[in-house]
Amino acid sequence: MSVDVKRLDGAEGFFEVVEKRHSVRRYKEYDIPDEDLKKILDAARLAPSANNSQPWRFIVVKDEETKKLLAEPRPQTFIADANAIVVVLGDVSVSCCNRATWVTRDPMIATEHLVLAATAMGYGACWIAMYESRPQEFLDRVRRRLKIPDNMHIVCLAAIGVPETEPRPTPKKALEDICFAEEFEKPLFQ
Repeated sequence: MSVDVKRLDGAEGFFEVVEKRHSVRRYKEYDIPDEDLKKILDAARLAPSANNSQPWRFIVVKDEETKKLLAEPRPQTFIADANAIVVVLGDVSVSCCNRATWVTRDPMIATEHLVLAATAMGYGACWIAMYESRPQEFLDRVRRRLKIPDNMHIVCLAAIGVPETEPRPTPKKALEDICFAEEFEKPLFQ
């Protein structure tokens, strides 16, 4: 039986975007146009989620003082230098299944869509994970400043902006080292 696989036009461009995506931590001063932010956020909106619950919510921060707050208390000052910071939230009240798990996983998938869209549009981006490991007092200040309701979990941040320099590729493991056929460590590709 013959099956015709229909590749999307521009499929090669997708792989180029994936290869070009790097964590950017230095940004030029620039005001990202709202139309660009809208496209980037729309890509995140289209992400898959368990039971199609779509538990993500996004707060876009451009205010300089609020960006400085978000960069605390770790020495991650580059966050404040981003042209925009997207605060990624997970809505516990709509998240499916094991809420503690999917309320973070689904928004993280959406965040990767956001980061890839930003890359495709010529911007640089950087995930800022481990936000929940910040001191509770700090998280409470962020919640008050951004008026985040109690049913929303702060999942991560995404810094977005025009890269100051071309990011250098980081080493990645070889495909043969991470992909297996039928069982662990049985080579998939010979």
